[in-house]
Amino acid sequence: MGASAERVVEQLRRDVLGGFFPPGTRLTETALVDRYGTSRVPVREALRALAGEGFVDLRPNAGARVAEVPVDDLADLYSVRCVVEEITASRCARRVAAGETAVVEELTEIVEAGFAALDSGDPVLGAELNSRFHGSVARLSGSHSMTLVLRRVSEQIQWAYATTVPQQGHRAWTEHRRIVAAIATGDEAKAGQAMVKHVETSRRGFARG
Repeated sequence: MGASAERVVEQLRRDVLGGFFPPGTRLTETALVDRYGTSRVPVREALRALAGEGFVDLRPNAGARVAEVPVDDLADLYSVRCVVEEITASRCARRVAAGETAVVEELTEIVEAGFAALDSGDPVLGAELNSRFHGSVARLSGSHSMTLVLRRVSEQIQWAYATTVPQQGHRAWTEHRRIVAAIATGDEAKAGQAMVKHVETSRRGFARG
C-alpha cells in the first residue's frame, strides 16, 4: 500500500471512529476524493483495507457503507478492557507513589482538553481524546504488554463510544477526572477501582443505548 493510501486509511478510520461517518453512511469515491484531497486509487485501497478491519462494508454493485458497530462483541471487549485498565491505572498510581508526578500532569491536561471539546460541541475530537486518555494511562503505566492488548480492543470501544458521546460525554470525563485524582494519591487499589467503576459504567451506559 502506498503512502497516499495509508494516509487515507488513517483519515477515514479517524472519521469513522470519531463518528463523523456514522454506521450505515454511504461512502462514495467522489466524496472521499474531495474530502481527503487525493485520487480514486488510494481511496479504493483504503476502503478495501478498512473493510478488512471490519469498519466498512463493501458489496458488489452496492458500493461502500460504514459498517454497523459490532454490538454482540462489545461484552467481551469490555471484559478484556476492564482487566487491562485496572492493571494500567494501578501501575500509574505506583509510579506516582515513587515520585513521578508528571504522570498526573499529563493525564490532567487530557482531561481538561476533553471537557473543552464537550463545551465546543466537537464529538470527533471528544472521541479522539477519550481514546488518548485511556491510551496514555496504558503508556504511562510502563506496561508494554498491557498497552498492546488495550490497543487491540480500543478502536472497537472507541467506535461504540462515538455513538454515545452526547449521552455519556460529560459523565465519562467526570469519571476520567476521578481516575486521575485516584492515581494522584499513589494508592494502587484505589486507582484500579476507579478505573473499573468507569469501564463498568461505560458498558452499562452503552447497553442502555
